[in-house]
Amino acid sequence: MMVDDFQTSTIIMKQTSLKLLYTAIVLVLIGSLTAGAIYVLARTVEPVRTTLEGTVFARLLPTNVVEGDHSGYYHAEDVAAQNEIVEVALSSTAAKNIGLDESTIMTIETVDYYKSFSVPAIVVERPGFSTITVSSPVSGIITKIHHETGVAVEPGEPLFDILLNQQELVKAQTEFLALIRKRVFNAAERRRLASVNPDAVPGQHRTLENDKIQIDSEIEIQKNVLLLQGLAETDITESLEKNSTIIRNMTVYAPPFENEEHIASTAHADDEEHIFTIDELFVSTGANVAVGDSLCKLTDYCKLAIKGKVFAANEKELVQALTSKSRVSAMFEGNGNRETVVDLSLRSIDNKIDIASGTLFCYVDLKNHFTEYEVDGESNPRRYIQWHFKPGQRCELNVEVEPLPDCIVLPVGAVTKDLHETCVFEWVGNEKDKQIWLKKPVHVVYQTKNTVVIANDGSIFPGAQIVTRGASFILAALEAASQKGTGGGVQHGDHVH
Repeated sequence: MMVDDFQTSTIIMKQTSLKLLYTAIVLVLIGSLTAGAIYVLARTVEPVRTTLEGTVFARLLPTNVVEGDHSGYYHAEDVAAQNEIVEVALSSTAAKNIGLDESTIMTIETVDYYKSFSVPAIVVERPGFSTITVSSPVSGIITKIHHETGVAVEPGEPLFDILLNQQELVKAQTEFLALIRKRVFNAAERRRLASVNPDAVPGQHRTLENDKIQIDSEIEIQKNVLLLQGLAETDITESLEKNSTIIRNMTVYAPPFENEEHIASTAHADDEEHIFTIDELFVSTGANVAVGDSLCKLTDYCKLAIKGKVFAANEKELVQALTSKSRVSAMFEGNGNRETVVDLSLRSIDNKIDIASGTLFCYVDLKNHFTEYEVDGESNPRRYIQWHFKPGQRCELNVEVEPLPDCIVLPVGAVTKDLHETCVFEWVGNEKDKQIWLKKPVHVVYQTKNTVVIANDGSIFPGAQIVTRGASFILAALEAASQKGTGGGVQHGDHVH
């Protein structure tokens, strides 16, 4: 009996303990909800906060409520904005480490920009115009080569001396000299008969005049034969006609520059810098050459072409750019330097697509220029040149397709991004020996590999000076100061050192 009473008492005690526990949990939950409600009301409704001040619930009031909010509300983002560090001061040493100097600061201005698409490209020769092969006009033996490979020459400069050994040419010269002697004899006879009475020698004057006409005609024909066989007109005039001497040696000269008046693409034709370079020699001294044998190859790179490789899917945009004469630019990179050539235009597009790669080629004319220098030779100075653009040089073509008016164009190094916004850094002055940079959020409307276009929406104004590279390093310094809190920097207008 006593055992049953003890068990009954134990069960009653357990039930009572559970009830008390449940009651305590409910009270805690009610208290938490009440405190939360009071906290929210205190942050959002000013009368509630005022009523609670001085009461037991005052300890629940937030300690960082922003005063002076005319709407009567208190915003957490306002508090965060007040705590955000927006300026950073960089010492001269820090600026040097980042790479900041006067050349890395640019003044903002608005421009009209064009969206573009880029294609890989390579500089190539223009077939038929960049390279000229000099051939031997006669048969003979090379007795002298005037210039070596790489030397620059002008039109009319001597290239090769050839000793003639062509029998037909020697025979043709002999016949030409015979006709010259006939003409001299005919002229002498006509001078002699000029003082004689025509009645004394009837018909003689007419015969000599007819002979003169025939001799002059034969001389002209024979002269053309000599020209066709490779002799120069000046050599024929000086050696054969004036001196009655058979030409035994002949000099081959550099040809004149190609006349491009008939070429459709003649951009910059008036101020092209023409000059030949001996690219390759095909003969050596003592070599026996026949008519038409190649002697050397000359190159004139005053105008080259850029060959762009375009996917067939972009053909429509490319054709539209060609017909609308859209502007094209070419970007060259090398040795850490970047050069952009602007105001180019598409010349042509291939009418066939490569089956293997699914691409086609487009072409842009490229004006070239050179640097000249001389090297003292054994007999005379040798002239060399270095063309600025060379065949085989790689670049990138940018073809404009869509305008973006009144925007701000920046180099890619001027813009950086954190977790929630894109920004630039404006230079607002110096404090002692430190540069002060102000963070400016901006809106990016278009971006390429090297350029960022931002909206002219008042986030930053024309005339402001911003950094063009190293913006990400400045942002990192700003974020580091923000993480340090009171130990590393201060807020709103004070500077992070």
